Amino acid sequence: MAELPYALFESQDMLMQDIIQAGKGGLKAGTAVLSGIQINTSPDTMDYFHPLRFDYLDGNGDFAEDLLPLLAGYPPADDE
Repeated sequence: MAELPYALFESQDMLMQDIIQAGKGGLKAGTAVLSGIQINTSPDTMDYFHPLRFDYLDGNGDFAEDLLPLLAGYPPADDE
């Protein structure tokens, strides 16, 4: 049962990537894309969001940087 939300995320992520590619000509500046799984719990427990993607796209709509490690509190990767 735990696999279902991740499988749904993958299919929705593919659709989102298609939407971004189709609309990237209208970007004037960079865009951040945050997506993941919303986890709904019982009424007496707080819901939470499990982020799975946090990308920065440049003004052309091309991938520029993975921001998920920063969101998770990890230091940025050294590209040198």
